Amino acid sequence: MSELFDFLKPGLREIRKSINDIEDSYNNDWDILAELCQNSVDAIRKKNPLKGLISLEIDSINRSITIQDNGIGINPDRLPILLAPFSTDKENDETSIGEKGVGLTFVLFSCNDFKITSGTEFGSKTALIKDAYNWKNSTSNVNIQLTLEQPQSIIEGTKVELKKIKECPIFQLSFEQLQYILRTKTALGNSNRLWDNNELDIEIILKHKNLDGHENSCVMNNKYWMVYESLDKNSKIDLDDFITFANDANRTDQDKRRKLKDKVIYKKGEFNHSGRTIKYITCFVPKRKVWDDLSINYNLCTQDNLESGEWIDELGYAKFSSGIFTSVKGMPTGISIEHPTTGYAGYWSNIFILFEDQHLKFDIGRKSIHGMTSRIYRHYSKEIFNEYLKYITKYVSGEVTNNSEWDKEEIFAEIEKLIDLNNNKSKFIKSPRDQEASVSGLFYECIGNGIIKDIKPLISGYRNKYDLYAKWGNKKLVVEIKSRLKSILRDFNDEQKLFDEIDAIVCWDVSEEDEQAMSDKGINLEDISTSSLSPSNPKQIPNSTHELILSGFTKPIYIIDMKKVIEQ
Repeated sequence: MSELFDFLKPGLREIRKSINDIEDSYNNDWDILAELCQNSVDAIRKKNPLKGLISLEIDSINRSITIQDNGIGINPDRLPILLAPFSTDKENDETSIGEKGVGLTFVLFSCNDFKITSGTEFGSKTALIKDAYNWKNSTSNVNIQLTLEQPQSIIEGTKVELKKIKECPIFQLSFEQLQYILRTKTALGNSNRLWDNNELDIEIILKHKNLDGHENSCVMNNKYWMVYESLDKNSKIDLDDFITFANDANRTDQDKRRKLKDKVIYKKGEFNHSGRTIKYITCFVPKRKVWDDLSINYNLCTQDNLESGEWIDELGYAKFSSGIFTSVKGMPTGISIEHPTTGYAGYWSNIFILFEDQHLKFDIGRKSIHGMTSRIYRHYSKEIFNEYLKYITKYVSGEVTNNSEWDKEEIFAEIEKLIDLNNNKSKFIKSPRDQEASVSGLFYECIGNGIIKDIKPLISGYRNKYDLYAKWGNKKLVVEIKSRLKSILRDFNDEQKLFDEIDAIVCWDVSEEDEQAMSDKGINLEDISTSSLSPSNPKQIPNSTHELILSGFTKPIYIIDMKKVIEQ
C-alpha cells in the first residue's frame, strides 16, 4: 500500500536558512531604507492618487523607523500571506519596482519589533511579529508567530513600524546625510523627475532624531539629488549650450575657457539600444576636489571627515563622488558600474553618470548588475566620456569653490603633527597610517632594500585596474595596496570576484576592526605563524603576515602588513 508525503514542505531549519540567505544577499547600509521606501512608492504608483504622501521617521537613539504612505494598501486577508518569505503581489506589474518578494522579509527579520497596519476598502488590519531577528539567529525549534488585530485607528494606505532594529550605520547619519542617501539610493529620490516634471508628485515628510537627541524635520524634495542642483547659473552650464557657443566661428580659445571656468558641466540625453531607450544624465567637475568642496558646502561631511580614512571607509557613500550609477523606473539602485578602459583615464574621477533604464535587472540585495547589461552601460559611458574629451577638457580650468588657498607652509605644519614612524628600516619619517600612497611607497622601499624578497614588480596601475602586477618566481601576482585592510571590501561587492582576481593585499596595521569587517562578509582573517617549528608553505607569498580565507575557496589571499614587516 503506497503512502503520499508532502515532501516539498520546508521545515524550520530550511526556512531559517532561506531567511539568512536573504539577509546575506544584502550588503549596503541603506538597504532597510531602500526596501521600505520602494514598497511605499510602489503602493502609491499602483493607487495613483492626485498626490502621493509618505511620512518617514527615524529615531537613531532607539533604532526605530516608521514609514507611512497613502498608497493602495493591503487586503486584510492577504496580509499574513504577503509577510511570508518570497511572497509578492507585484509580479507582472509594470508600475512596480520590486518583484522578487524578499524585501519585506529582509526588513522584518532585521528587527525584534515589527508592526504593519494597512487599510483598503475591504477594511484594516494590524500584524505584529516579535523577536524575528533573534529567532533568525537562534536554533529554536519553536516557530515564530504573527499576531493579527484590529488597528487602533483606521488608516488609508500602509504604515510600517520597526523597533529594536539590528545595529546599523544608518543611525550614525546626520540629517543632511540621511536626505542625500534617501535621494540618491532609494525610491524617494525619483530619478524620472530629472527628465519629466509631470511624474507623479509625492510629498515626503522626513523626521529625524540623531544620536545626540537633536531632532530635525523637513518636506524633502522627491527628486534625485544631482551635485549641481543648488548651484547658481554662473557655476554650471549645459554641455549642449557650450557646444553651440563653441561652434561660433568668432569664439577664441580664451572665450571658451572663460565660458567654462569654475563651472560644473552637465548633460541629459538618451541612447536607443536595439529599440530600448536608455536615458542618462551626466556631469563633469573642473577639479576632483569639487566633489569634496560641495559635500562640505551641503553639510554632507567636514574636512576632518575627508581626512579620516576610517570615515571614508564607513560613510564615504554619504557624499558626492564620481562614478557610473544606475536607476530603474525612477528608483536609484545604488549599484555602480566599473568604468571602461579609455585613454585619459584620470578624467573618470571628474565624471558622474546616471543611467535610467526601464529594463534594468539586478540581483537580490542590489549587489550587482548582470554582465551583459553592465557591458552596455560601459559602452555608452565611453561615448559620453569621449564627448567630454572632444569639447571641454582643453578649456576646463579653475574650481567651483575656492574656500582656501593652498598654503605650502600650512601643509608642512600639519605634516609635522603626524605620528613619527621611528623605524630605522625605512627612510619615511611619518607613519603611513591612513595614507595609501605612503603605504605603497613603504612597500616599494622594502622591496628595494631587500626586506621584502623575491617579489619583482612588473608595472603599477596598468589600465587603471589594480595597483601592482608582479612576479614571484614564475608565479604571476595581482596586488592591491590599501591603507586599511577593510577598505578592500568597498571595491568588491562580490567576495568571489575578490578571491578570483587578487593574490595579495598590502596594508598597514591589521586591526580587530579589519577582522570584524571580514567576518561580516563570511571571510576568515588568520595570522600566519612565524614559529621556526612551523613547516614552510611553498605557496605562501614572501613576507605574508595574514591570510584571508573564503569558504569553498582553496586559494587564500595573502596579506602583507607593512607595520609587522618593518618591526620584525
